[in-house]
Amino acid sequence: MSGLNFGELVMPKDIIEAYAMAVKARESCTRKAFAEVVEFCENDLQCSADNSRKRNILMLWSYDKLAQSYARAKDYEQAYNYWRKALALTTSAAIRLNLGLKMLDAADKSIADITRKATKIVEITTMLQKVYQENGDVDNVQKMQSLTISAMRLLPQSNAVN
Repeated sequence: MSGLNFGELVMPKDIIEAYAMAVKARESCTRKAFAEVVEFCENDLQCSADNSRKRNILMLWSYDKLAQSYARAKDYEQAYNYWRKALALTTSAAIRLNLGLKMLDAADKSIADITRKATKIVEITTMLQKVYQENGDVDNVQKMQSLTISAMRLLPQSNAVN
């Protein structure tokens, strides 16, 4: 930001910069709020041991909000990790598909080395294949199988077999 700095107060130079500063401040507060929910529950013995639907929905929502925040900041590795935690809290096919597709996008956009990226893609597409299969969505099962095969070709052990 190139606004004018008056001690602690930074004044925007124009309306666009003012909007960008407001979005950044809101994003920071949102991330902090959901991070506090996650930190509390992960570190509190009673909450972390609770496997109730209510607790799992709140944690899934918090993980998803954190992941979205990191994805907007282009920290796809963190986004992927939070979506992975969220995925472990649901059996809903619709939610699993939604999270899996977000994870696939994050894995694709991350700067991880090609082997890590391919490993993540194989993991996600394999899970998505199962969910699509359960829903009878043959076209998407085939798409995920194709992605899985393509990603497996990038793994060192697969190259040795080919």
